[in-house]
Amino acid sequence: MKNIFYISVLLFVVHIYAQDNEPIDLEAFSGKSSILLTWDIPEKINLKAIRIFRTQNSFSDYTMIYETNNSIERFLDDRVEGKRPYFYNIEIESYNGNVFTSIVDAPPFAKAYIDRNLFPILSIEEKNIINNNYTNIGEFHDRILDYITSDIIVSADSFQLNTIQHLIHHRDDPFTSWMRYVGFESLNTFEDLLADKSLSDIREQLKNTLNKLGLFFNNQFLLTPNEWNEHSILFSESIFNRLIYIRQMLVNEINILSTSSPVLPLGTWRNTDGKNIARLAIIHPELVQSIILLDENYELIIDESDYQKSNVFDVELIDNMEKYELIINGTVQKILPISSFGYGLSIDDQYFILEDTLLGPPVKVSQPMRQFCLNEIVNIPETNQIFIELHGNDHNSNTIGLYINDQLVWEMNYFYSYDPIYADSVFTLLEDIPFLWIDLKVKDDFGSWQTIDTRAIFSDNQITEGRIPDHHGWKQYSISTLGEPNDLVKRAASELMIPEIFALYQNYPNPFNAETTISFDLLQRATISLYVNDAAGRIIHLFFEENKMNKGLYSYSWNGENYSSGLYFMTIQAQVEDYLPIIFSRKMIYLK
Repeated sequence: MKNIFYISVLLFVVHIYAQDNEPIDLEAFSGKSSILLTWDIPEKINLKAIRIFRTQNSFSDYTMIYETNNSIERFLDDRVEGKRPYFYNIEIESYNGNVFTSIVDAPPFAKAYIDRNLFPILSIEEKNIINNNYTNIGEFHDRILDYITSDIIVSADSFQLNTIQHLIHHRDDPFTSWMRYVGFESLNTFEDLLADKSLSDIREQLKNTLNKLGLFFNNQFLLTPNEWNEHSILFSESIFNRLIYIRQMLVNEINILSTSSPVLPLGTWRNTDGKNIARLAIIHPELVQSIILLDENYELIIDESDYQKSNVFDVELIDNMEKYELIINGTVQKILPISSFGYGLSIDDQYFILEDTLLGPPVKVSQPMRQFCLNEIVNIPETNQIFIELHGNDHNSNTIGLYINDQLVWEMNYFYSYDPIYADSVFTLLEDIPFLWIDLKVKDDFGSWQTIDTRAIFSDNQITEGRIPDHHGWKQYSISTLGEPNDLVKRAASELMIPEIFALYQNYPNPFNAETTISFDLLQRATISLYVNDAAGRIIHLFFEENKMNKGLYSYSWNGENYSSGLYFMTIQAQVEDYLPIIFSRKMIYLK
């Protein structure tokens, strides 16, 4: 009986030990003069230490080569030499005394690529690329892009090539206009350089070159061979899409200028002498017969010699002018205010303020319309409030950002649906800003904001304007239809204005294996529905539906082990009193 008891205790201890010491799935990957190790930290472990061991003979003792208390899951062993394989083991210790290790009787192993005979044949330029030191993968991307574009767009001169490369690289401060960089007269020279074949060739060569150089760089950037291959495809497609967007912007601006008035105002500013200056651009000089600036009491006739010298010129206005009519060939083109806060481009019935520089003609124009747009704006100066409605859908990204005067004020992760959606919010101006420049942007694959629509208004003007019908031309009207189609539904604006009532945070971790946490911040009491849906829009998990919830931070866990790997969406629907409900979603990636 005593023996049975001892055996039972022994079996229990072995069982507990086996549970607490589940083997770690440690993998080793060969690279140039290095070996990359990857592993997964067991879930819910209170990490105390990670130790990595190495030997050149699986039958010999292991030597510890690295120890850390940081929660990392990758390590680059760059202190390897020779052609012999290295064998590895890992220990992950928790604060409760549990130690998790990899399998020691069949340890993972790899050997660094030292022998240059194993490397692919490289061109001179490719050799120069691998001989550079890169502190981050962005520097490597830029070097690759310069090489590929210069190799394919061979007909471009240095200015054209540098401009295209700059627009591709310009991620932190996304470009908004070709004219900003090349002026009015040089746009057409770029059109043939961005032909369909050139863009496709860039994509294919970029993908092939990245795969070719993967042997040299995947370990350096802590990517496994499979991850590097996926990265090559994603990056190549992203650059191709960026080039498509660049070309579309070019075509859009060419079309705008080709159909514009012969003369475009670039706005006004006050110089250091206190004089009001108007800047004009001559777009079609062959069509200009006369230029007159006129107000109720004054008339300025522009001498032909002033605008024959340059396509952009400045005019000193009469001191008492408060606004002026721009008259071209005897026809009033625009009535423009005189302000002291910068200059910009007035086109498509809009006035766009620009950066304060006198170097060249920096110009912003209306952006080519995509699946999302600014759809309605209600500005109420008495309360310093501005209501903005977004409308549409987008197949390529689900992160939309709204900027007011270059400040991000609203980041929205919407739920992709087959039907266009409406999203509204209201913003209160905390200071007196005479001019509002509203930009709608989308986040690209590199995490950078790209402008897709823009609108400019004077903050002291009470307006209700929208695209009628949705996505079409702007019109002013007296009744707002925020949250609904712009069909002039007879409702009071106050009944439809929807305030910001919550913030839906990105799930953590993401990507995730098995379980992730979904959190949102409720800014006021509201009726809330929370669910998870798949890429087809089907609800696969309902946390709750139409719960009345108080202000506060809420977090919920979701386990996806019963579902296949792939893309999912966490979606929240919120409604306050009689306002229209709003729906936001964030993308989640489940990896088994």
